[in-house]
Amino acid sequence: MITTTSQPRASAIPLIVLVGTLVGGNFALAKYVVTNGISPLVLFEWQVLGAGLALFFILAVRFRSVLVILGSRPVLIYSLVNGLLGVSIPQILSYFALQQVPAGLFTVLITLSPLLTFCLSSLAGRKLLPMRRLLGILSGLAGVTVATADWEASTNAGFLWLLAAALTPFFLALTNVYREHAMPAGANPLALAAGTLLSQAILFMPVTLFPDGGQLPLHDPGRLHLAVLCLCAVTALSYVLTFELYRRTDGVGFSQVGYFVTLSGIAMGAFFFGEPIRPWFAFSVLLLFLGMALSNGHLSTPHRRVPGGD
Repeated sequence: MITTTSQPRASAIPLIVLVGTLVGGNFALAKYVVTNGISPLVLFEWQVLGAGLALFFILAVRFRSVLVILGSRPVLIYSLVNGLLGVSIPQILSYFALQQVPAGLFTVLITLSPLLTFCLSSLAGRKLLPMRRLLGILSGLAGVTVATADWEASTNAGFLWLLAAALTPFFLALTNVYREHAMPAGANPLALAAGTLLSQAILFMPVTLFPDGGQLPLHDPGRLHLAVLCLCAVTALSYVLTFELYRRTDGVGFSQVGYFVTLSGIAMGAFFFGEPIRPWFAFSVLLLFLGMALSNGHLSTPHRRVPGGD
């Protein structure tokens, strides 16, 4: 089990913002690719394989015993389970959902992840987490609500598409709790990221054997190639930063990444897909940072004085 600090360091906040922005960019890139005719399963295989091989190459350059590092039993088990819960299931669900669900609506649903993480962490620990952390999460949720208050969803997405989108934050929350309790102590973040991605690439390799599974659509293949390469690069970087962030905070702290996924998703949905942007964007960002400061212990909530105390 990995040991995390109960008071996450201030250095966690820039990483929370950066990882959230990168993941929001991932969703925008993925929406572009799947709406141009590439199967979500094939895109997922290319994404995790490309990102995993890039991280493996970096790991091999830095450590000669790369196969020993990745082949250790704790890393193998963790990589497989974490990959299924936190990579394969939510990514594939999101890619199917994004074929019909607007990027803005999808990223709004992602904001349920911190609150679900709080609830699951409380259940796993059989105790309620500190009230300041709940206040911080609710502040962040309020910030996202403000940013999306005037968003009018005009979508023809059916029930199954919306269900796929709604299940994504649940699996992200479940993964946050699993990582906190199961991450191998002292493991190299780069090795965990590479192992997680490569385990899923191997698991889903058969999808490339489907008819036309590895072919790009005839329409604008050059841009699609570039988009897939960018998706691989952003994925590799985001997973390295994800495991580094887990060394600096716990599952509830990490779950706040979801808020910045939403904000970056809203911004990129407006820029790339012409989706309406919210007028209270700046105020929502202030609420997000207030929520992070509360939840990570950089601001304290008032304490009741005990009668007779000094």
